[in-house]
Order: sequence, then C-alpha cells, then structure tokens
Amino acid sequence: MSKGTFHKNIMPLADRMYRYAFSMLRSNDLAQDVVQDSLMRIWDKRMTLSSIQYLDAWTMKVVRNACLDYIRRNRFTAFEESHENSLFVNQGDHTSYKDQHSWFEEAVKALPDKQHEVFHLREVEALSYREISEIMGIGESDVKVNLHRARNKVRETMKKVNDYGTNRVTAG
Repeated sequence: MSKGTFHKNIMPLADRMYRYAFSMLRSNDLAQDVVQDSLMRIWDKRMTLSSIQYLDAWTMKVVRNACLDYIRRNRFTAFEESHENSLFVNQGDHTSYKDQHSWFEEAVKALPDKQHEVFHLREVEALSYREISEIMGIGESDVKVNLHRARNKVRETMKKVNDYGTNRVTAG
C-alpha cells in the first residue's frame, strides 16, 4: 500500500477510530495516543492490507486491541476511576433536556465494558452486527444479546431518573 492509498483508505477512519478509543478509555489524551499508535501499527502492516477483506472492521479491531492493551497494563487505575464515575440524580420531579442528555451519557458510561463497547459501535458508529462481531471477536448472536442488554439497562436507568428519582443509580 502506498502512502497515497493509505491516506485515501485509512486516514478517513481516524475520527471513527478516535471516537471508539474515547468510548473505551474515556480520556481525550489516551484516545489520541491510541489512535496514533494504531495508525503506526497499520502503516507497519501496510504490505498485507490488500489481503484484508473488511478493512474498516480490521482497523477498528486494531484500535480495540490497543485500548485493551492499555486497560490491561493500567487495570488498577482504570478500576479506581470507574468507581469515581457513579451516577447521582437530583430529587426533582422533572429534568431538563440537558439533564436528560447528561443522564443518558452517564447511563451508557455505567454499562459493563462489553455492553458499552457493543452499544457504542452500533448506536454511535452505526456498524452492522457482522462488523461488530469481527471487531470484537465474538459471534453475531453475542453482539445482539449484549446490545439488547445494554439498551435495556440504559432504558431502565432513564426510567428511574425520569419517574422516580434515586439517590444513586448504578448499572448492574
């Protein structure tokens, strides 16, 4: 693959790669680092890219693996930060649109990692079940199950926020 072909086929995916990395790492700087590292890995493998059938999905898998590598190396730090990101809700009867959006984002962040990842790839990146399956290395039925569970948890959390109000909401 030439430099021009790389810029034509891979570089347009950089924004999607960043959004995916950010959804997994929840840090702007880390996501940028992972994307840069992933682009370098892809460039290093540029001679074998012609044999890859679904280049978009493969590229996202490279990003996913880089994120997982970072999380594994820093799992104790990531664990502590995840406990600091609990959901708290006001006791008011109504919430504004801005609050709704904020609660929705928090509900998605509180999902278990696999459900969060599937939810992001399907709902934000608009990838097919097949593409998500290839990126994550799981079956399409597992993708569907995790997406269903993620949607239900987000729906339940939003219902609690809207209808009842609680002191602490956790995805569970």
